[in-house]
Amino acid sequence: MKTIKWGVKTDSRNPLGDPRLSNLYLLVSDFRIGRLPFGWRGNRLFENRYGDLPIRPYGYYTEFYLGTSAESGSLRVVLGEGSEVYVTGNHYRDFIQVLHLPFP
Repeated sequence: MKTIKWGVKTDSRNPLGDPRLSNLYLLVSDFRIGRLPFGWRGNRLFENRYGDLPIRPYGYYTEFYLGTSAESGSLRVVLGEGSEVYVTGNHYRDFIQVLHLPFP
């Protein structure tokens, strides 16, 4: 898992370059209050079965994705209860932790 500071472009595999995440801080704000913007699904438990994210108690992570079903979308945002934000643009293969995400 990579960790990057918000606003820093690292390489072509960086999902933060995806225009659908251009207002990530607004998406995260909406997700945290239970609102799903158009096209987004989820607000469901992310089990972290393969240990891709730091190990935390069951139920700690919540997942959001674009697509019609959990299997269809590759762009995902996972939120931790401790305000962590993780994104992946390739359906769980490469997570990036977003640090210093500005909040409105």
